Amino acid sequence: MSFGRFYRLIADNADVIGFGIWVTIQLAIVSMMIAVILGLIACLGSLSRARILRFPSMLFVEFGRNTPILVQLIWVHFAWPEILGIKFSAWTSAVIALSLQSSGYLAEEFRAGIESIDKGQIEASQALGMTYQRLMRRIVVPQALMRMIPGILNQFVTCFKSTSIVSVIAVPDLMYQAGLIVSMTFLPMPVYSFVAFLYFVMVMVIALGVRFATRRLPQFGYFNQRHGGE
Repeated sequence: MSFGRFYRLIADNADVIGFGIWVTIQLAIVSMMIAVILGLIACLGSLSRARILRFPSMLFVEFGRNTPILVQLIWVHFAWPEILGIKFSAWTSAVIALSLQSSGYLAEEFRAGIESIDKGQIEASQALGMTYQRLMRRIVVPQALMRMIPGILNQFVTCFKSTSIVSVIAVPDLMYQAGLIVSMTFLPMPVYSFVAFLYFVMVMVIALGVRFATRRLPQFGYFNQRHGGE
């Protein structure tokens, strides 16, 4: 295929490709926002002393981490309506599945961050009469979050790449739109090659942002320690 023909192919379908990119970005951002909340809740539940909270939380985390994303996606979209009696849209099912898997990994990131906090701070807070809930909310979690940011950002990269699978349930993401273009043009090689290039560029931009943020975090933490009490 000549460059001119390839350019016309992409130019003629730029709006379709652009919409697919927008849907992909939306999926990744919304899923990660939900996953952060679910992951934190699951983490706190797994660290709880109450077995009624700890066991379901640990089961949730292990299920999210140890089940393939494709299986979770199909399960949510086709099995949940039978179980719950509620029909989800393809977009909603995709968000649920992506959030479910990401929250499992994030829960482990949160647990590692919380357990890295100096035990002396926890013992001092307990000596002052702080309840467990207040201790976690005001002392442990705020400090742990700063240490967990690199892991959260890396998980966002993974979640972004995992969005490519949602086209199997007809979510109009970038891969789905590429399939539509191929079905109209019968040119799979240039279309899918261009889509692969787009994913590469987008993930590289996100990865570079993660590296930049990771380098800046030690300086940010040092600044807080120096000026936090002023």
